[in-house]
Amino acid sequence: MTDTGRIPDDLESPAEIAAELGTGARAPFSTPQRLAQAKELVRSLAVSHTNAGLYPTTHPLVAQSLGELVAAVDTLHRAGFDDVTINIYKGTIFVENQVFPEESVTYRRLTEDLLSHGISALTFLGGLRPADAAVLVEVLADTAITDIDAARLAIERRGVNTVAVAETTALEDSGTEEQGRENKARARESYDAGVAAMRDVETQAKLGKVFEVEPLQQVVSSLLDNLFRDPAAVLGLTAIKGHDDYTLNHSINVCILSLSLGASLGLDDASLRSLGLSALLYDLGKVRIPEDILGKQGPLTTDEWHIVKSHTSEGADLLKRIQLVDQMPMVVAFEHHQRHDMQGYPDVPGGQEQHLFSKVVALCDAYDAMTTRRPFRREIRPDKALAVLMQGRGKAYDPSLTKALVAMLGIYPMGAIVKLDDGSTGVVFRVNNDDLLHPRVKVLADPDGRWHEKPEVVDLRAIDPANGIFLHSIVECVPAAEAGVDDVWQYL
Repeated sequence: MTDTGRIPDDLESPAEIAAELGTGARAPFSTPQRLAQAKELVRSLAVSHTNAGLYPTTHPLVAQSLGELVAAVDTLHRAGFDDVTINIYKGTIFVENQVFPEESVTYRRLTEDLLSHGISALTFLGGLRPADAAVLVEVLADTAITDIDAARLAIERRGVNTVAVAETTALEDSGTEEQGRENKARARESYDAGVAAMRDVETQAKLGKVFEVEPLQQVVSSLLDNLFRDPAAVLGLTAIKGHDDYTLNHSINVCILSLSLGASLGLDDASLRSLGLSALLYDLGKVRIPEDILGKQGPLTTDEWHIVKSHTSEGADLLKRIQLVDQMPMVVAFEHHQRHDMQGYPDVPGGQEQHLFSKVVALCDAYDAMTTRRPFRREIRPDKALAVLMQGRGKAYDPSLTKALVAMLGIYPMGAIVKLDDGSTGVVFRVNNDDLLHPRVKVLADPDGRWHEKPEVVDLRAIDPANGIFLHSIVECVPAAEAGVDDVWQYL
């Protein structure tokens, strides 16, 4: 079946798409009010630090700034933060895991003094008192303290338990490295079980037999459990592209993308389970389409195209025959090619709209299909695929859902192979929701093409505090095969 994968010439640039999306909804300080509160925390700490370097802690100016610092911590505590951490990564200030580039330049002396004391993570807990804040700024003013152990001991000896200092080397996700490996292995088990279950369903359906739905429901439950435990471990599975078993891998990838998007939209547990099952079975009707038509590399005839389009009604019919209690898989199988503007197929009476689940599955189906290499075409780079979806919003795809998907995946999605501005090659390891243009990247090869024995994780949000310019940026995405990467998933 012909699929040229041609990319339109008038796509929006990554910067234009990022500007439309704004700050990711999952960033800790995504609302203007919370952002202002976080900025005030950094400002009050910097002012307290500066004043304490000029006057004794009993001076009115110092007392005032310490009071403002206590108030800033209390405000964030009342906003729902049990504790709040200021991180310093390569001279760049982060509050929690959200970057503050302007503050990194403005309060450069604060970051330098923190690092000179061996402190790159400073945590404020609820109940901070002015006396506790005074101890902190006194420790920072003490030039004899040059390492984290001395700084921690000086704070603890003064009886302060509302301030904690630590030394970090990178901004990693919560949890240990070992726990991350376990989550990744557990998620992969769910993925492989899903492929096996879908293979059984496909075989039974081709033979005209009634298949059991319970194994698929178990797959959805397992994926959901893993998704809530470690979203990145599950979403990273979509980097697995099985060229030999495209249909099977594609259905699992669409299920994962749909569950992830549904969770980000706030769907309840029952709805997510229904959506997940629908995403596994939406293309089941293709078992009734001859293989020579589905895999045809030349243009389809009119008759062949009519046969291909029949897979939606054929799928609904297959699912109707097994008498599912949940009717949504049948609905999604029938509707997933109708488009948001209802100009697709099959035809339905005027005024009818696609169900939300059909819109979600259609969007996720299109993204995974575009980013997977097929015998008759190359894959489309992830950033370009998302730009194609954005161009189609309001027509083929629901506008709000399209933006939600891009915000969830990032302008450069996890698993994308990228070239950096210094010529090095990396794989996007994690998306930063507060800055979609600057994810965390595992650098695989240096500018001369030499592969690193152990990839280094680089957070592209890091800036040069002297001028506020990013230390590194992405120049372009490249196909994994072109970069010499056989298995992207191993790096995630």
